[in-house]
Amino acid sequence: MKDLKSRGLLEDTLVVWTTEFGRTPFNNIATARGREHHNWAFSSWLAGAGVKAGTVYGETDEYGVRVASNPVHVHDFHATILRLMGLDHTRLTYRHSGRDYRLTDVYGNIVKGVMS
Repeated sequence: MKDLKSRGLLEDTLVVWTTEFGRTPFNNIATARGREHHNWAFSSWLAGAGVKAGTVYGETDEYGVRVASNPVHVHDFHATILRLMGLDHTRLTYRHSGRDYRLTDVYGNIVKGVMS
């Protein structure tokens, strides 16, 4: 990040760090070590290319398991990434076997709260 910023490339480079599932801060079985994973809530991190710096969008419940505010569906996340890369996700639609398809599966809303 520092290197991109020092070279003046951060405003044109989108950096995305994300996971495929969340982790609970606990394990439901007392004798089991570690934490459980789930798909109900997880963290992603964006920087550069039009992302509003220092923004935290959404939150989980007190256990880190369920979304408590500002849910972002994966289609919304993808639509937002595409917009930050200069692409309109709705223009990527194509028809195949009588059904419309696109990277956001004909869904997705841009999360304007993370954009500068």
